[in-house]
Amino acid sequence: MSYHNTKGVASSKRFSQLIYHFFNHQTHHRGQVSTLLFQVGIDIGVTDLLALIPDEPEKR
Repeated sequence: MSYHNTKGVASSKRFSQLIYHFFNHQTHHRGQVSTLLFQVGIDIGVTDLLALIPDEPEKR
């Protein structure tokens, strides 16, 4: 993917690597927000996605 940043500097990156970066950057900001809320005394509960996914019934 070819693009220019806000300063006009041209770049060309592999699209799959950009998607990987966007996903991880989003996670970074969610972590920042949850930390700030915790620091002001707000309990946001469980943030681990694995804990929020319900178990499937066992197949016999």
